[in-house]
Amino acid sequence: MGSSLDNRLAADVFGLTYREYNAARDEDYRLRLIAPEAVGYLKQGKAERWSLEKLADYLHTDSDEAAVRLRRFTMSERVNAGKDTPDRLNRLFAEWLARFDLDEAERRELSRDLSRLLSSQLHVAAESGESLADLIEGLEKVEGGAKSPDKPASEEPRAWGPQWKD
Repeated sequence: MGSSLDNRLAADVFGLTYREYNAARDEDYRLRLIAPEAVGYLKQGKAERWSLEKLADYLHTDSDEAAVRLRRFTMSERVNAGKDTPDRLNRLFAEWLARFDLDEAERRELSRDLSRLLSSQLHVAAESGESLADLIEGLEKVEGGAKSPDKPASEEPRAWGPQWKD
């Protein structure tokens, strides 16, 4: 079934939350079979420095989409290398900010600021009795109705992997 780390990598690579991935994995063959295989190809391709064209062939997509998946994989790999949740959150902020034209000191300062702002919000939530599950659910909601919270992730169309019929 894959390790927790592999599942987190797959969720990140394919734009799902870890909870969404776990909830839909048993029902969706693409998440159960193709996503873990894709993570393996991304690991191998990164280690062996495959061209985007070769990676795209293995991922059954085009070079542009392979580049996006590889970037998401690399970011997730770095974030998930953290020793604990606070370290992973700090790495997440730093990785997210790396896309902007900032020097290392600015990224470190902004990452620290974001971590402290998040800490404050979590403190307020804890004081008001909100559960971690409530926070997770609230953060997963997409504004503008792009996804329906009532619609299972397995019903969402996927634009990756071989497009076999379910």
